[in-house]
Amino acid sequence: MSGLLVVTGASRGIGRAICERGLGRGLAVCAVARSADDLATLAALAPDRVEAVVADVRDAPAVAAGCAAAIGRFGAPTIAVAAAGLLGPIDRPWRLDPAGLDEALSVTVTGTANLAAATVPEMLEAGRGTFVAVSASSATRVFPGWAAYGAAKAGLDALVRHIGEEGGDALTAFSFVPGLTDTAMQAGLRDVDEERFPMVGQFRRWHERGASKDPALVAEALELALALPRDELHGRIVEADPLLKRR
Repeated sequence: MSGLLVVTGASRGIGRAICERGLGRGLAVCAVARSADDLATLAALAPDRVEAVVADVRDAPAVAAGCAAAIGRFGAPTIAVAAAGLLGPIDRPWRLDPAGLDEALSVTVTGTANLAAATVPEMLEAGRGTFVAVSASSATRVFPGWAAYGAAKAGLDALVRHIGEEGGDALTAFSFVPGLTDTAMQAGLRDVDEERFPMVGQFRRWHERGASKDPALVAEALELALALPRDELHGRIVEADPLLKRR
């Protein structure tokens, strides 16, 4: 494979796994994250094919500059994946910390808009490209305590629908739902008290049973999704688990 894969939230978890799989398939990677140390270990895997961008996704000029440097090296993006996101404050909707809610919304939604601004025009000029946002089932389902996360992911899905609808035939855009995955976010959830997160017991039991997927499996599922016909992806919400069961 050839082309440029751009990923936010690239330092760990699902974003990191997507970067590593892309490198394994021969893609160049523009990895955007806040942790310089984590990006350095990623870049060490293939120094000639990684542009490490130390930036907060909310910083539009920094994201734009980093993506421009990668595009200058490797050409227009083939795939852009918005994997950066925050769980945000966990509590009843009427008790949410305003600053924490603002942060969750801005990282998830504004950060994705910043990635789109830095990549979609180049894709349209090149006449092809795929824009993917890592979403969650909480965008459409209520998990008590997850109001901030659910609101952010619902806003993300709406943004991606607009990107797809307004991008024309050259662009494929969709939301991708990983399902239960063994990430640092999931580990943090298991430490939350039941008053703020009534489902914490269920999440602990899932962890004890080993029900969470490894992020590498999620990256594999995304690769399976990208192989599907455009009409099965564009403007849709695509779930990882059915793809993994079908393979």
